[in-house]
Amino acid sequence: MVKNRFFIILFMLLFLITGCSQKNDKNDSTVKKDDSSDVNLKSSNSHLDTSGSGSLKCTRVASASTGIDVSLNYELKYEDGFVLVLHSTEKITSSSSDSLDEYEEAYKKIAQNYDGLDYYDTNVIRTDDTVVNDTTINYQKLDMDKLLAIEGEEDNVIEDGKVKLATWLSFAEKFGTVCEEVK
Repeated sequence: MVKNRFFIILFMLLFLITGCSQKNDKNDSTVKKDDSSDVNLKSSNSHLDTSGSGSLKCTRVASASTGIDVSLNYELKYEDGFVLVLHSTEKITSSSSDSLDEYEEAYKKIAQNYDGLDYYDTNVIRTDDTVVNDTTINYQKLDMDKLLAIEGEEDNVIEDGKVKLATWLSFAEKFGTVCEEVK
């Protein structure tokens, strides 16, 4: 299985600080959104045309420790089955300054790995009650050799200098990411 270290680091960060609860069966899954409600979602992204072109909006449901809300959103633009641009917005909301400090520090550490890499833009934005990690990766313009030098060639979603949509979706789905086409 091919993986992208960026996503591994990002998802591992969220799993270390947050917990994700998911129950699957063949046609749907029940994802624990919080203590009081369950959300039914399709268990796969198999309904998507991974060889075509278009845009996707993706979400991942995660639950965090008490007092922390997590919003994970991803937008992808793709053409002929390859991801062109990935925009990730991960928002952590809490009244606990200590919790926000942990997220902010972790996101900034990850971002440092990509300093100086053109077309890989990350902004960590802190307010009184949120930390937002906003990342845009333009795979069309990005120097893939430099990216691979940072992430390593092994276990990466990059194949022949491109990111296959099907590979990205397969990897993201393992973490509960569900995508829908944008019309």
